[in-house]
Amino acid sequence: MNMLSPARLKAHPVSIAPSDKKRTLLPYCVQAETNLFRDGDICSGLFEVVSGVFRISRLTRGGRRYVIGFGFPGDILGYGPDRFHISDCDAVSAAKVIRHRADVLYGDSAQLQRHQTLVKGALQQVEAMQDHCMMLGRNTARDRIAAFLSLFGERIGTPLGRYVEFDLLMPRTDIADYLGLSTETVSRCLTELRHDNLIAIENVHHFVLLQPQHLEELAEGDG
Repeated sequence: MNMLSPARLKAHPVSIAPSDKKRTLLPYCVQAETNLFRDGDICSGLFEVVSGVFRISRLTRGGRRYVIGFGFPGDILGYGPDRFHISDCDAVSAAKVIRHRADVLYGDSAQLQRHQTLVKGALQQVEAMQDHCMMLGRNTARDRIAAFLSLFGERIGTPLGRYVEFDLLMPRTDIADYLGLSTETVSRCLTELRHDNLIAIENVHHFVLLQPQHLEELAEGDG
């Protein structure tokens, strides 16, 4: 997959209030398949996701890519030790982010609100990693898929009466990579869940959780 240069980021102007010199940060527009940052890059900032979904991945020395996470609206991306990025991050679809200066994480009380936002984002990343570990610990592939769909329903789903709907924009290969499964297994499990009337797949990307509670119970191994 060819990635576009991070230089393709398009930003709205940043307005500065003359009275107190505090900056009002407005979102950058990020095109689909554009790298937000790459493994080893100097951290130019931390990125707060406003819209869209980002894919976080790492490469082995042999060149094998592993999807290790996804960034949702409200997440903060780009943390790394020694102020270097430790993963690749690219937009699954058109997205928007707000760039925060990395030093705000260590800033003074004048930037307390942004500091708190970034710390909260760091804690959310820890929680996301724990959720991922729990997904990989599920006994069956079907349980992993159920946990994955429940996560997306919780993070980006829109309530539709008793149902929850969302767009799953990444390819099946990314889902397989993230869950440690084969693409064929992912497709088979999705088909099984659809036949059991737990989900509806209206097109290749649009999903409806028909029984969200049952799906969550299945994810917990109680289904």
